[in-house]
Amino acid sequence: MNSFDIICIGSGMGSLTVGSLLSQFAGKRVLILERHFQAGGYTHAFARKNKKWHWDVGIHYVGDMQSGGFCRTLMDSITQKGVVWQKMPEPFEKFVYPGRTFSLFSGEDRFKADLCSQFPDEQKAIERYFQDIKKASALFGKSMMMKGRAPEREAMGVAVEGRKLYTLKEYLDYFFSHPDLKAILASQWGDYGLPPSRVAFATHAGLVVHYLNGGYYPDGGAGKIVDSVIPLLEKTGGTILTNVEVERILIEDGRACGVGVKFLRDGGRLQDFRAPTIVSGAGALLTYQKLIPEEFPVPFRESLDHFYQRERMATSLCVYLGLRESPASLGFAGENYWIFSSSDHEENFRRKNDWLSDFSDASNFYLSFPSLKDPQARNHTADVILFTDYDIFERWKELPWKKRGADYEAFKERIQNAVIDSVERRFPGFKALVEYAEVSTPLTNEHFTAHPHGAIYGLACVPERYDREKSPWFDVQTPVPGLYLTGADAGGSPGIAGAMVGGLATALRISGSRELLKEILKAA
Repeated sequence: MNSFDIICIGSGMGSLTVGSLLSQFAGKRVLILERHFQAGGYTHAFARKNKKWHWDVGIHYVGDMQSGGFCRTLMDSITQKGVVWQKMPEPFEKFVYPGRTFSLFSGEDRFKADLCSQFPDEQKAIERYFQDIKKASALFGKSMMMKGRAPEREAMGVAVEGRKLYTLKEYLDYFFSHPDLKAILASQWGDYGLPPSRVAFATHAGLVVHYLNGGYYPDGGAGKIVDSVIPLLEKTGGTILTNVEVERILIEDGRACGVGVKFLRDGGRLQDFRAPTIVSGAGALLTYQKLIPEEFPVPFRESLDHFYQRERMATSLCVYLGLRESPASLGFAGENYWIFSSSDHEENFRRKNDWLSDFSDASNFYLSFPSLKDPQARNHTADVILFTDYDIFERWKELPWKKRGADYEAFKERIQNAVIDSVERRFPGFKALVEYAEVSTPLTNEHFTAHPHGAIYGLACVPERYDREKSPWFDVQTPVPGLYLTGADAGGSPGIAGAMVGGLATALRISGSRELLKEILKAA
């Protein structure tokens, strides 16, 4: 039982997509290997206190899940409609700034009208903005479907007066004047983890278009995705193994032919699994720098490392909260809150760690209520996410999970208390609802995902990422015959949807058939 048609490294959305589609539509026997004790990557969920409270670690909301939406159609095909998607209440997001709150409702017309009513002098630029984000998003989607790769950097720039605008900040500064309007348009930057000066405009455009029809949440939580995929793998003799760490990709006669693994709960037993096709959902950096043997020549190893060191992604803190009663008692209905200390997102990002120096007010954070989005939730929950830097936690990195010492636990407790107090300042009465709290740090991310420095979004979606000459590592096909990338790094954009599209691109490339896409969409 150690020989398969395809082996996928990691069980995140990219690998689940590849495994499900090629099992269903190509009859492939797929093995998915996961180092965590629970499958699903960032689609998995966890529970505490005898399963009283449940949280999702990666899915907080997903867009384009309306009936007929491309992501909905693709997800329905991957899961054979095993996941029910609940639309979030309206408004589904609130962007909170000092002196101004913008409520985001679903529907392009409503979004546009609300912007124009608050900023009537900038109506012409607002109209153009919606045209440009749809154009950029369509270019991205077409390139991924037809070529299995993100479009070239040059194709993604917005042309103005003989030059091109590549970053979101360049675009906003050129077309808009009011700082509050610029801030509102960039409010969802936490969904890709970069401030406007660094993120590619096309990445931002795809994200905004993704949510034009509102936000959705999986009924019963994100764990329903992997639960739906497992039986589809098993129909063709495939499976998912957990607690198995892939240590290396096996290469013979210049071609990938399997993986060498360590069983983490079987005395560290070593074993090889064989397949003519290997798919890595572990990310470009880990794949090229660790999993491919050093003796195999990869021409861009050094340049990839330089890119990562220069464009290192911020990681995150998450505070998971179990509540005594429904937060609806405070007026919450299930919408997301993006809380900012100013309309200058460059400053917000730059000062993301300031509050940790004295555990003062955490003035920039994301707040959501999973239990208000999920009809199956039996008890109420909240989570608060804040961006931070790995370096702050690095002194504990060599210590084992759950055994990092009293000073680490004390540090987390101070974080927890400061975050709860920060929410209380903005929503009086919130603190009294909190019955249970738990903090997840960048070390937690790194431990369970093996992502370097606990990065949650893969490599940075800066414009240089899409320059194929300078950044040739973001392609589904690797320099190793038989080895493919999948997930967010292959899909060109972060998040569950980006990883899913990356998985589709990988499946299409492996199959070598454009007709497969028609079959997949038709089946859904």
